[in-house]
Amino acid sequence: MVHQQYSTGVNDENTPFRFQNDAAEDASAEAKTQAEVNRNRRVFFLENDLHPSRVINYRLAGSGNSSTTPFLSRKTVESIPFSSSQLPKILDKLSVKPGSDEADLIKVTIQNCESQGASDEAKQCATSLKSMIDFATSTLGSRNVLAIATEVEQGAAPMQKFTITADGMKRLAANNITVCHKMNYVHAVFCYHSIEKTTTCVVPLQGADGSKAKAVAACHQDTSQWNPNHYAFKENNVERGTVPPICHFLKAEDVAWLPNQKPT
Repeated sequence: MVHQQYSTGVNDENTPFRFQNDAAEDASAEAKTQAEVNRNRRVFFLENDLHPSRVINYRLAGSGNSSTTPFLSRKTVESIPFSSSQLPKILDKLSVKPGSDEADLIKVTIQNCESQGASDEAKQCATSLKSMIDFATSTLGSRNVLAIATEVEQGAAPMQKFTITADGMKRLAANNITVCHKMNYVHAVFCYHSIEKTTTCVVPLQGADGSKAKAVAACHQDTSQWNPNHYAFKENNVERGTVPPICHFLKAEDVAWLPNQKPT
């Protein structure tokens, strides 16, 4: 598991997951489509599913080389616009042909970044590591923060049956987190949002192929404002506002930030 402590002195510039409203419906539809393709694959689960010997069919790693897309320096990023209104200029700067698949990818990513978040969350996109850290420390109200991510053993199958092992699940003390999701773009772009009433756990797993992983699980304590037709409720046969909380694992490409507190 990536596990780093950051302070205000950090300035290295080269180094699900909240669903509501329109964005919620789109994300839920995507999750449903994925689940229909892989009918035994879990997308969401309940917090009381997190116990040793529990088997979950899950995709922890993405596909392709998206995880290795580098951050550009802040100086370079600031010279490239990041707005739907300036798409022609962006394509020219990045030497991307208008109408190409790559141009469509850029357009969709920017539109996703510009879409409004849920009423109780702060949302923004980061095009540099410094802006990501600035957002995390600002929304969490502390400069003493941790960055954690799911870690999957190299060579492991991206999607397979994982068994929760008896190595010991760690429940982190923070009740609010900032989650950064890797976006599809020609350079590193993360969509990050601050989510309240969400606890975080680090869960030890062993894959069916023998590989090991330490997955970061985000468990949403309050789902009362989610879309009542959200796929998470159908998948777990519960209604919104349910207890126990609804959880999902973060992919290896995602990063979660939280106050640096002692785990329980």
